[in-house]
Amino acid sequence: MKIVFDVTVDGKVKETIQPQTQRLKEIHSFIKAESSGLIKKYGSNVYLNRRVVYN
Repeated sequence: MKIVFDVTVDGKVKETIQPQTQRLKEIHSFIKAESSGLIKKYGSNVYLNRRVVYN
């Protein structure tokens, strides 16, 4: 089971990002760091949707 995040811009999924580790504290810091880069890349209309991928 892995947690991944879909990057949605204007209602369309542009990419899926996956944290290196699955620890919640590290996921939180990863998302904070990635979100600022994604806003610069895609603009201000960026949403992150969390989902779980089962292997």
